[in-house]
Amino acid sequence: MADWSHGYVAGSTYDIAWQAAQTPAHMAMVCAAAGVDWQPRSHMTIADIGCGRGYAANTMAAANPDWTVIGIDHNPAHVAEAMQTAARAGLGNTLFLEADLAALDEAGLERIPPLDVVMIHGVWSWVSDEVRAGIVRLLARRLKPGGLAYLGYNALPAAGVDLALQRLLRHLAGPVGTLPGQAEAAAALAVERLRGMAEHLPLRDSPMRRRLLADPPVLAPGFVAHEFLTSHWRPVFFEDLCAALGPAKLDFVGSSNLFEAVPELVCDAAQLEVMRKLPPGPPREFLKDVCLPRAFRADVFIRGGRHVDPVQALDAILLGAQAPIPEESPVLATGSGRAAVPQPAWEAIATALAEGPQPLGALRRRADQTMHPAEILALLVGTDLVLPMFRPPITGQAATRFNIAAAAIHAPQGEGSGHFALASPVAAGGVPATALDLALVAALLQGADPEDPASLARQLQPGLSPESQERAAEIIEERWSERIPVWRRFGIL
Repeated sequence: MADWSHGYVAGSTYDIAWQAAQTPAHMAMVCAAAGVDWQPRSHMTIADIGCGRGYAANTMAAANPDWTVIGIDHNPAHVAEAMQTAARAGLGNTLFLEADLAALDEAGLERIPPLDVVMIHGVWSWVSDEVRAGIVRLLARRLKPGGLAYLGYNALPAAGVDLALQRLLRHLAGPVGTLPGQAEAAAALAVERLRGMAEHLPLRDSPMRRRLLADPPVLAPGFVAHEFLTSHWRPVFFEDLCAALGPAKLDFVGSSNLFEAVPELVCDAAQLEVMRKLPPGPPREFLKDVCLPRAFRADVFIRGGRHVDPVQALDAILLGAQAPIPEESPVLATGSGRAAVPQPAWEAIATALAEGPQPLGALRRRADQTMHPAEILALLVGTDLVLPMFRPPITGQAATRFNIAAAAIHAPQGEGSGHFALASPVAAGGVPATALDLALVAALLQGADPEDPASLARQLQPGLSPESQERAAEIIEERWSERIPVWRRFGIL
């Protein structure tokens, strides 16, 4: 392993994996549910620590041309790709830095402007103590008073079941090289060896173990390399993370899983009774971690916040449908159970959303005023039906350029692996998208006729047989019918 990587796997590349939870738009909903006064502003400076290939940073820069978006990563290959994408999309409000946070001195910290939001997704659990200390120094020195920090990390106790599995995979992988492809090859070898011996090992069952052994495989070697072959992978207890962040004066706001703001959606009656006897804060969060079988937490913190009435803050959130509205009330799996809006209330909500974007308070008044707005919001957002809206439905030149560039880079012929987003000025972030969605939006932005899906099918994949092109045209027509209203609603078209 190269010395500069501090034991982290540096020779492989993740697929793009857009995470709506790490965006300021989603953080605003977490704050509202907690009764914390915070909203995205027209001018902000945000940083993505461990930005990887820069997709999230570039998406948010394209959606918010008046923001300054800084991506920081220790891997020069990642930084180079992020910069190239920004240049191709003509984004003048991004800055990508190659930096080793373990070695970033005071002069280096001072070169980073004061930050309104810091996003740290999938970093804390995978890096050395020295890098963790560098993250805290950056937060303490550069995050503004009133600024937000998002951290996504592997959490105990649930992630503890995979500690032995991770150590075993490192042994099975053997030496991990630093040249392109070597880490993926080592990960593939480790998984192959694990498959051959798994039935003879009394390893505890876990969702990750089942994913590793799935047939056909569901995990890319690059993901396995990043997830398991780093020498520093250590899940943490929530309260230990809070203690580590203490020097940065950060206060816990809430989980990015919005349903966790409603204890009744997390715990049964007996568990709730125990929770009420525990002090607020880390003890109650620990009980949630015991009750929820999830190995990954995503939390929002604030560096000094002002409290407001959470009902008023929630009621003011404007929501727009990002998916077709089902007739039946959608069900949210919380990990400890399943929850849904009662069907009569859902019918009123569905009717209102079909009319257009609605404040959460209006949905609540039309549905069931006995339901807390945090519960309604958690169910709507958690089932991927709505996104918050911060601007009127206008398109943006930067978003258009980025969406066209993203399609060319990641979805040639309408195909590509990863979880993407389309830059949306309305959502102040991204609307989740498939590779096909990227290609379809780019085609429409460049003049394709939505009434002629057959022409686009021939353009995207000219080598298909006539029968296959006919089926491709049907798929495009179906997708356009479903998604074009959403893309217009969120200012993508």
